[in-house]
Amino acid sequence: MNYNISPAALRDHSEEALKRQFDQDMREARHYVENPDSLRVQIEAEEIAGRGDGLPNPRPDPFNYRMTHYRGFIKFPERLRNHLIDKTEGRNATRHSRPTELDIEPTSRCNFQCAMCQLSKWPGGKRANDMGLRDLQAVIDANPQVMDVKLQGVGEPLFNKSFFNMVRYMVDRDIWIRTTLNGSLLHIKDNVRRLVDSGIGEIQTSFDGATKDVFEKIRKRSSFERVVENLALLNAHANTMNRPFTRMWALLQNANRHQVMDFVELAKRMQFRRLTFSLNLGGWGSDEWQEQNSQATAAPLTDEEISALADIGRAEGIEITYWRLPDKYHAGAPESLCPMPFQRAFVSSDLRIVPCGGIGNPNVVDFGPAEELESMWSGARFTKFRKAHLQGRIPGFCKHCYANDS
Repeated sequence: MNYNISPAALRDHSEEALKRQFDQDMREARHYVENPDSLRVQIEAEEIAGRGDGLPNPRPDPFNYRMTHYRGFIKFPERLRNHLIDKTEGRNATRHSRPTELDIEPTSRCNFQCAMCQLSKWPGGKRANDMGLRDLQAVIDANPQVMDVKLQGVGEPLFNKSFFNMVRYMVDRDIWIRTTLNGSLLHIKDNVRRLVDSGIGEIQTSFDGATKDVFEKIRKRSSFERVVENLALLNAHANTMNRPFTRMWALLQNANRHQVMDFVELAKRMQFRRLTFSLNLGGWGSDEWQEQNSQATAAPLTDEEISALADIGRAEGIEITYWRLPDKYHAGAPESLCPMPFQRAFVSSDLRIVPCGGIGNPNVVDFGPAEELESMWSGARFTKFRKAHLQGRIPGFCKHCYANDS
């Protein structure tokens, strides 16, 4: 998200340097919004220069992602200023910037009971009431600096009757939005068309078994046939657009590890343009869940599999990526820490602040009410939380996302 912030600006925290960078970046934003083809050319050049072997990390569609941000900078200049302050101050315990990203949970209920999900043990598959549209509007209005929102938490977002109005409210404010669905509700209420036509940035779907028996063993109370049919319908509409909308997200675990190549074939069958393999079977900030899920965690992809998948992706025109969280976060150096304490927070459906979507449950750790996010972000609780990370004292509810060297 740095785009073209100069090294000098990153070193110089002065108000004068900030103003120079602000003016430069605002000119860039206006240029690209007025000349979108020039942004496409720039992105294509960057992609050619950065192309490598193997499987990259997943990322948003770069044109739509950056264009959304540029429009937001023009409409909300304070958003650009906050973005620049966030980048120039680095990973310090004390923050002068406000969070640039939020996870907002529209609902904490679901019709599936997935084997690795904490929701499967909540009575009735529900933790709290759904978030209301006005509640979301209040969160967004209080945080005009927010650039990205993941509109999903632990539950299935399409259960919230205000979901599409929530999307529209944020799209109108040029916030880049992604959501994650289980695929079971796309065939009702014209949800396929409404979802793709909503202006949402990315639609991810969790898909954890390439055959009926494996899928339904992991994603309990699901229907493999229904989900496959629904996702094929989703892609049939999404792929008529001029940009990628959807992403199939396969969470590798012992029960499906043997199906890696089968996932690719199924992605082709459902017309996905993007497929991500994930090796992040987290513990929801809970030792109990960490113990249970660690026993189900699969072996990483081998070098041979990575090479084969990269070749298949190029041949089939599918962007295949790999998300392996334990390789990313290490204690001991600011740049190797999880970025979430410094940039992002989770707002639960009952308007509580949780420090991370990987916890997603204020019953595990609750930092306070959502309406106090602005004051808390720079207050004692978050500052202490960030300081613990910087000093290598990773909190217990975060430790499972770090490599064993922490």
